[in-house]
Amino acid sequence: MNKKRIGEEKSREEKAGMESVCRAAGLLIAALLAYEAGKLLGGLCAQVFSCFWGGLRARLFPGLSGGFLDASGWENGLEGIFMQLGGGLPVYLIWKREGKREGKRERQCDVGKGRGLWSLLPGAAAWALGLNLLLALIGLPALFPAFQETAAAQAAMPLGAGILLYGIAAPVSEELLFRGIFYQKAEELSGRWKAAALFSSLLFGVYHGNPVQGIYGFLTGMVLCLVYEKTGRLSAAMLFHGAGNLAVYLLIDAAGLGSRLAPAVAAPLCALLLGAAALCLRRLIGRDGPRETGGKL
Repeated sequence: MNKKRIGEEKSREEKAGMESVCRAAGLLIAALLAYEAGKLLGGLCAQVFSCFWGGLRARLFPGLSGGFLDASGWENGLEGIFMQLGGGLPVYLIWKREGKREGKRERQCDVGKGRGLWSLLPGAAAWALGLNLLLALIGLPALFPAFQETAAAQAAMPLGAGILLYGIAAPVSEELLFRGIFYQKAEELSGRWKAAALFSSLLFGVYHGNPVQGIYGFLTGMVLCLVYEKTGRLSAAMLFHGAGNLAVYLLIDAAGLGSRLAPAVAAPLCALLLGAAALCLRRLIGRDGPRETGGKL
């Protein structure tokens, strides 16, 4: 009798576990599809806006040529911003709903509060610049033309559009999807944040499309999971992500700093930057205790 009862309980547990896995898989697929559909809709909205602006400018200022939004860089930048915002909105709604549904575990963390979040920004800039220099030193970008084309497009983007896209829109939408949903659900299922970080970071790297950005995305994704896990706030990961993006965009893509550095200078600078990033992140490493599992920026 006891054996039968134990077997029934085990069967119920296995069934509940499979239901949890299936539900989580469905949620991840739904979030990804919503993200892509939102980006597509955002791109269409950007094209409509561009056409509307062109017609309005032609009517109001028929003799005016050039200027704001006429350059392809501005058009590409606005399209990217609209796409990221369009993709991020449905993902935010899914993330918020799941955060309210799941039970929460709270933990106090000084880095996750107020001004403490801003202490992560120097480490974010140092990490992003140092990792970019490291990849350049080993010659990886030169092996993949797709990455060079992406870097050239980023460098050609007007400064204002680049700041909005890489510093705000992309970090917010990508963190909602990859850390807020992919990482969070994987951590809830596995109970191990390192395994969840590996899973979500692999997806984050693959999603970037080319090997150079894939490696950068995977390694940075692991750091972003650490930031999210140890602070308990998705906004911390967003700030870290945005600061790193801006540092690379402003200093490497726009200013061309990476191409101007000789290897004799780039190598020690790379070591210095990565060392500084490690020191800034040191206060997060070794923190124990559960973070809040969802629904909180």
